[in-house]
Amino acid sequence: MPIWPARPVSLQPEATLIRWRVFQTERNSRHFAGYCIESGKGRVSSAIVSFDFNTRTGVTRSGRRYVLAGRSEHDEEVEYVWWCWALFNGVKVTEDVSNEYDEPVH
Repeated sequence: MPIWPARPVSLQPEATLIRWRVFQTERNSRHFAGYCIESGKGRVSSAIVSFDFNTRTGVTRSGRRYVLAGRSEHDEEVEYVWWCWALFNGVKVTEDVSNEYDEPVH
C-alpha cells in the first residue's frame, strides 16, 4: 500500500477521523492516527498542540484541525500507516494513549 503526503492545510484545514487512535512517541509528541473521511485514506497527524474535549477537536503543529468521530478503535490500515510514519520519522517507541481522548461512556 503506497503512502502519500496529506493535502496542504490551506486546501484541507480540517479532517474528520474515524477508527482513530492517539500515539505518544519517545519524544513526548502525540499524534492522531485514523481513517480520514474526507480523503478516504489512513492519516497520521503532525504533533498535537491542543485538544478540546467538548468539541472533540485537536489542532496540530501544522495548524490543521482534526475532529475525532466516535470512540478509538483498532484498524489495520491505520496501524500500517502509523507503522510507516514511525519508521520514516525514526520513532522507535510508541505508547497508545487513545483512552485519554475517548468520549466518556454515559
